[in-house]
Amino acid sequence: MKRKMNKPQKTAKLILAMVFLLAFASQLATAQDRRGEDKRQRKEDKHAHNVKPQQQRPAINQPQMNRPQVVNRTTTRVVNRTTPRIVNRTTIVNRTPNRGRGVRPIGNRSGYRPQGWAPTRRPYTRAPIIYGGRRFYAYHSYYPHPFTAFRYGPTWHPLGFFLTALVGTAIVIDLENRSYHYSAGVFYAPYNNGYQVVPAPYGAYVPSIPQGYQQVSVGGQSYYYYGGAFFVLNGNNYEVVQAPSGAVVYNLPEGATQEQVDNYMYMQYNGTYYQPIQINGQNAYEVVELEPDTQQQQLPQPQQ
Repeated sequence: MKRKMNKPQKTAKLILAMVFLLAFASQLATAQDRRGEDKRQRKEDKHAHNVKPQQQRPAINQPQMNRPQVVNRTTTRVVNRTTPRIVNRTTIVNRTPNRGRGVRPIGNRSGYRPQGWAPTRRPYTRAPIIYGGRRFYAYHSYYPHPFTAFRYGPTWHPLGFFLTALVGTAIVIDLENRSYHYSAGVFYAPYNNGYQVVPAPYGAYVPSIPQGYQQVSVGGQSYYYYGGAFFVLNGNNYEVVQAPSGAVVYNLPEGATQEQVDNYMYMQYNGTYYQPIQINGQNAYEVVELEPDTQQQQLPQPQQ
């Protein structure tokens, strides 16, 4: 015989059945949620997998955008084309100032240094003017300008000037069996019961030079120029010397004469030739190196 359950037993059994159902439903919902989460994750992974190659493309294409080869080619072309043009133009500019001046650089790059010159003395780099069996060398370009004789003061007299008597301060100089008198920068020689101005004799010593002299440096040597004569300090006295080639003076005294040298007009004083030049806008004269024309065929002719 079956035993009948009372009401409390039935109620307890019902509650257990409901708990079991709730637990099963909760597990089922959790499983569904996990499946949904897994599905969403798979979709995201799939989407990320599809998008990733597109994000990496700019990094792959980036070296092509920089194109270093194109930049290098452009730089090389600019440098190679620019450099020759600058050098060529510079060469032309250097030749321009010599046109129309009667001189041009000597073929030998070391220039020409006359015999006896020290190796440290600056050589001539301009071809000489060749005329009358002589060669006229100069550092500067020929620049013609009018000549105006310069007077050094009331006590100075030009060549050939005659005096019947000299001041008592004049000193007597005996040189090579000839007697001279010197006063205020001027040399005199006895003549016709008086005294006549003569060129400064080379080798003569004088105690002083009047104020107004010009100091000139040539080849490291200091010279003193006054009244058409050049002096060097020798001890306590001044010795008369020949005009040094390359010396530049700004005044020539009365007695200087003009002399035609080919197509150029030179100045000559006491056997020294001066080429008219201009320095910093100021008219001047350069003592030229004068030599016999023994190498006319070896040196280039001046450019007209």
